[in-house]
Amino acid sequence: MKKEFDRKKFHIDHKYFLQPQELEHITLLQIGERFCDANTGFPEHEQLCMEITYVYDGEALNTINGFTRRMKANELNFTFPPQKHCICAPPDGTMRYFYIGFLLKESHPLYKELKEIEKKNGQVYLTDPFRSSTFFLNAITNNDPDDNLSVFVLKTSIDQILANFLRAYRGIQKIGLTSVGNAEVVLFNMLSYLDENFLSYRNLSELSEKLGYCASYLSHLFHAAMGCSPTTYCLEKKLQYSLSLLGEEHKSVTETAETLQYDSIHSFSKAFKNRFGISPAAYKKN
Repeated sequence: MKKEFDRKKFHIDHKYFLQPQELEHITLLQIGERFCDANTGFPEHEQLCMEITYVYDGEALNTINGFTRRMKANELNFTFPPQKHCICAPPDGTMRYFYIGFLLKESHPLYKELKEIEKKNGQVYLTDPFRSSTFFLNAITNNDPDDNLSVFVLKTSIDQILANFLRAYRGIQKIGLTSVGNAEVVLFNMLSYLDENFLSYRNLSELSEKLGYCASYLSHLFHAAMGCSPTTYCLEKKLQYSLSLLGEEHKSVTETAETLQYDSIHSFSKAFKNRFGISPAAYKKN
C-alpha cells in the first residue's frame, strides 16, 4: 500500500530553523508531537541537526539511509547529519511520536558523548526505561520565550531527555535508591516502578521479580502504607489518566481503552462507570 506522507490526526510543531532558540548550551531548532494514521508519516529528509525521536504510542516504521526498523512504543532513535530519515505509521496501526531537533555547543556537559556516538555513523535504537515522554511533553508545552520560567522548564526538560538517552545508551536500566534494604526504600522503589508501569502492570509476581523481594512481603508493606493493593493503585492511576485522554478531541473511547490496555471497551466502560458514576462516552460528550 502506498504511503501518504504528511497526513496526520494532529501535529504540534514548534520550528526555529529561521530563528533558532538559544538555551544556554543548546540550540533548539524544532520540537513537536505527531499522531499519524496508518501508512502516513513524515517523508524522507536529510538531517540538518541531531534529532531524538521517541515513539509514545503504537508502532513506527523508521527508516535511516534506506534501512527500515519497526519501532515499538517507548523506543528512542538518534539521528544526525547527513543521515536520511523517514518515519511513518505501519499499514496495520496508528502511531504517536515526539521529536526534538537540536545542536549542542561544545560547552554542553554531554557534547563529547553525543558527538562520539555521531562519529560512529551507525543506527541508534534504544528502549527507554526512564519514561522520557514526561520530559518531551514538558518541553513541548513550555515554549514561551518571554516567560523565563517556561524557558527554564524547556531547557531542563531537554537536558533530561539527553541524559536519559545516554543512560539508555550506556545500558543503565534504572536509577534511584538501591540496596539500602529498609522498608521506606522498598516502598519508594515499589511506587516508582508502579508509577512508571501502571499501564502494563499485571500482578505481584512482576513486582517481586523486579525488586527481589517475596510477593507476600511486598503486598503487606504496600497495603500497610497505601491502604490498598498495588493492583488497585494502578487501576486508580489508569482511570485518572483516562480522564485526560478522553479530554483530547482526537481520542475516542475505543482508543482510550486500547491505550490503557483494557481487554475490551466493555471492561473499560464498566470500570470507568464504577469509579466516576458515568460512562466514558457520556463523560467525553459532556
